[in-house]
Amino acid sequence: MDRKFVFVLGATLAACVVYGNPAVSSITGGSSFGIFYGGSTGDVVGFRFTANADFFVTDLGVHIDTDGLQSSHMVGIWRDSDQALMASALVDPGTATTLGDWMYQSISPVQLSSGASYTAGAMYTATDSDSYVSNPTTVVTDPWITLTASVYPSAGSLGFVYPSLTNAGARGRHGPNFIVAAVPEPTTLIALGLGGMALARRRRAKR
Repeated sequence: MDRKFVFVLGATLAACVVYGNPAVSSITGGSSFGIFYGGSTGDVVGFRFTANADFFVTDLGVHIDTDGLQSSHMVGIWRDSDQALMASALVDPGTATTLGDWMYQSISPVQLSSGASYTAGAMYTATDSDSYVSNPTTVVTDPWITLTASVYPSAGSLGFVYPSLTNAGARGRHGPNFIVAAVPEPTTLIALGLGGMALARRRRAKR
């Protein structure tokens, strides 16, 4: 298969999932905390959610507090059934993109599955000068997700690991966030494939 065709098709498919919406678009109220346990190695906090549709995650983000984002933070999404890390990124205030009250780092798109439970978490340390918002009064989410619990780690100073403990029914610890984008319809993929093959045939005919 023509290498240029493969590149063009891959780039086109990637473009299909670049533009999306924040999983959490706004929060109000709640309490701000700099770290859960206070250990120097850091703790991961966040929220558990159910995916209400198949979708891609294209960016991972972290909350900006009143004085901006002062430090870089690891952010991840884990699948709850086996605690597998599905996506992760270091959100750097020097390179991340601001959207609303979060800064985002782009990642290679990762697909999440409808009906599955996942955890979004961000790591905070005792020295990073940033804070997350715990149990806000209101949370506005994309309809593709439903928040189910706040999450926190089983002990302090565990670093960037799956936060296994929950407060069921709480409205989340909002450090982490992510951008959701639609999975392309099969007919769209077929059309892209046919277009790419036609392009490859035309290129071969000109040789």
